[in-house]
Amino acid sequence: MKILVTAATSAELQYINNVSNITLANTGTGIASTAYHLAKLLKNKYDLVVNIGIAGSFTEKFGIGNVVTVYSETFGDFGVESKDGFSTCFEENIVDADMFPFSNGTLISKYAEKFSHNLSIPSVKGITNNTVSGEEQLIRRMKVKFSPDIETMEGAAFFYVCLHENVPFVEIRSISNMVEPRNKSQWNIPLAIRNLSDKINTFIANI
Repeated sequence: MKILVTAATSAELQYINNVSNITLANTGTGIASTAYHLAKLLKNKYDLVVNIGIAGSFTEKFGIGNVVTVYSETFGDFGVESKDGFSTCFEENIVDADMFPFSNGTLISKYAEKFSHNLSIPSVKGITNNTVSGEEQLIRRMKVKFSPDIETMEGAAFFYVCLHENVPFVEIRSISNMVEPRNKSQWNIPLAIRNLSDKINTFIANI
């Protein structure tokens, strides 16, 4: 099986075992960089594409160091700000909420349940923002509008490209911080990366 493992940064890939059938690729931070570099990489054929990295958690149910897989993704800042607040491009009828690859404005992975079971990790709902949520009012809005479990800066872009390219894919994340008013002293990126790497290496060894 030929597998592509991608991450936003080289730090998130540093402990992944580089075996013969695995390609490791740093696609950069954020939506635009991920979409561009992943689309170029997928000119080659892979049996499975895996996106890994750290994430923020909106809920105590998934605490720092927990590893999760993602079953759905949403672009959380894809919309319109007005005096009435934030509306998505789907709510404003700028984009059809069911235009492929969206389903009611959401990107869904049909592979997540399988990998959640195989890896013995929970499957969660993700939201992707180019600007990380670190302000109380914004965090509250995200929770009310989207009910996400985790936040990343790349996940929805990864889903979007993989769905268009019709390639099997899975997003696996490890919680490095809670989504709360920004306080990096409470983050634990080394623990998150170590736990993530252990899970990915076990997965690769047994695939």
